Amino acid sequence: MLLIAISIVFLLLDLKAQEIPEQVFQSKLNSKTPRVIYAKGKINFALENFNFTAQFEAKIVEEDSAVLSLYGPMNVLVGKAYSNRERFIYYDILGNWAAIGIPTAEKVFEAAQIPLGFVDLVRLFKAELLYSNDSLKYTLLENGKTLLTYKSQSFVDFFLFDQDNKLVQYQKKNLEGKIVINITYPEFLSIENFTFPKKYVLLVEARKGYISIETEKVILDFDMSKPFSFQVPKSVEIFRYE
Repeated sequence: MLLIAISIVFLLLDLKAQEIPEQVFQSKLNSKTPRVIYAKGKINFALENFNFTAQFEAKIVEEDSAVLSLYGPMNVLVGKAYSNRERFIYYDILGNWAAIGIPTAEKVFEAAQIPLGFVDLVRLFKAELLYSNDSLKYTLLENGKTLLTYKSQSFVDFFLFDQDNKLVQYQKKNLEGKIVINITYPEFLSIENFTFPKKYVLLVEARKGYISIETEKVILDFDMSKPFSFQVPKSVEIFRYE
C-alpha cells in the first residue's frame, strides 16, 4: 500500500560468498523504530496501462494501522488508502471506485499483484526485515555487504545490507527463480538518530512496471486525535477481496 527509487539489476549471483554465524550480524540489528511516523513526498506509478504522479502523505502507527493520501495538481485529493491488520480500504476518488478486503499477502496479491501483507509493507516502507533473525540464512559477501535469505514453500526472499547495516535491496523470487518483487533503497535520511529511506523503488514484474517514492519530509510525531479510517460513499463501485 505504501510502496517504492531506482530499479537495479540483481548482481548477487556473480559475487563469491561465505556463510557467517547468525549472531555476528544479528547483534548489529538491535535498533528500535519510532512508534509513529509521518512521511510526505512524491510517488510515481509507472505500470502497464497506468502512469500517474502524485504527492503523498503517509501516517503509520507501529504495525497497527496506516493511512495514505494521494494529491494531484492544485493539491486535489485523488485517492486514499487505509489499512490495519484486519482490513484495508483503497478509494480512488477520480475513478469513483474502491477496493476493500483483508490485508493478507494472498488478498493484496489478488488486488494489486503484490504478494505482501499489511505488516510486510509497513516494515519494507521503513527498510526493515520481514522475518525473525533466527529464521534467516546469513551470508557475508566479498564486498563487505551481508545477504540474508529466507525460503518458504512458495518464495525465496533476499535482504541485502550494506557495510553500515542498512537495507539497500529486497527481492522476492518464486521457486522457479523468477523475480516477483525488487525494491531498492539508494538513499536514506537521518532523523533523531533514526534512519529512514529517502528514495526507493518497488518493481513489480506482474504489473510490468514500478512504483517509485521520494520522501521529502519525515516527522516522528504527529497529531493522532483524528481517526485514520474513512467511509466510502454508497455511490462508489466496490471491489471486494475477502
